[in-house]
Parts: sequence; C-alpha cells; structure tokens
Amino acid sequence: MLSLLPAILFAIVILATLLHGRAVAATSGASAWAFRHARGAQRTTGLAFALSIAALAFGTALLALGRIDPAPAALFPGSTIIAAGSLVVIAAQRQMGAAWRIGVRQGDAPLFVTAGLFRFSRNPVFVGMIAMAFGAALALSALWAWLAAAVFAIACALQVRIEEAHLAREFGARYDDFRRATPRWLVF
Repeated sequence: MLSLLPAILFAIVILATLLHGRAVAATSGASAWAFRHARGAQRTTGLAFALSIAALAFGTALLALGRIDPAPAALFPGSTIIAAGSLVVIAAQRQMGAAWRIGVRQGDAPLFVTAGLFRFSRNPVFVGMIAMAFGAALALSALWAWLAAAVFAIACALQVRIEEAHLAREFGARYDDFRRATPRWLVF
C-alpha cells in the first residue's frame, strides 16, 4: 500500500498545479505557463526540468503498479520526504496567488511575495519540488532516479537565477532588500 503513496502525491501536486494555473489565468488574465514562451537558457532549463520530473513521476507510477520493487528501508522515508515537499509546493503556490508563474516572461512580474513560507526562503516552491524529487529517488532506489533528481535540482537552481535576475530588473531595490534578508533556499 505504501508503494502507492509517491504516485498519489505526485498526482496531487500536478493536479493542484494545473488548477492553480487555471485560477491565475482567470483572476489575472495572464497565463501562468510562462515556460511556453521561453527562449535560450530558460528553454533549456525548462526542458531539463520537465524531462527529469516526468521521469520521476513515471517512476512513481511504475512503483505503484508493482513494476519496480521498492527497497523497504527506503520507501517510507522517501514517501515522507515526498509528502513534506508536496505540502510545501502546494502551500507556497497558494501563497503566491496571482503572482505564481512557471517560468518568466518579459514585463510579466505582477509582484513578488514576502510573506508565509517566503519569509524563510525566496523559493519555497522549488525547495518543495526538489524535496519531492530526492524523496522519489530515495523511494525508487535506482541510479536513474538519483540522476533525474540531480538534473532536476540543477535545472531548478539555474531557473532560480533566471527568475531572480528578472525580479531584480522589475522591482529593483525592493527585491534587492528581500534578497539580502531572505535565503535563496532555506538556511544558506
């Protein structure tokens, strides 16, 4: 039964993300799917992001279907990490409200969020997703899953730099103050 949990959690986060994207479009009039317009480095990071998370989600589906034998000692802690990451992702997306986007587009920065989980990290959505990726790698206990999680984390780190540069251009000193006061990830 525990082998179903990672796939269920991935499905919940994907569904919550899709629903939140629709809500953003309905309330702001702007699509949340900025990766669709990505060019250059952002397109590359978006592709790495999508392929690596798709591999991990597919792996959790195979685990749920019994096609992958889990390492019993790794399944529970991996599932726990995925659950914690899922909660962070969903909460942070909701806290961003209409400001939430997947990727960045020129001239599209309605605001940046400094409350809630954003008091502890400038990027709690990414923190939660990276936790989910490494939790999935642990639960799957396969080299390819660890490689996918590493690619995902690197893509997130590169995307964060793109987004931070975008926010610095859009918000100037206000964003620089936030950047100095709040860590990029959690503690560092």
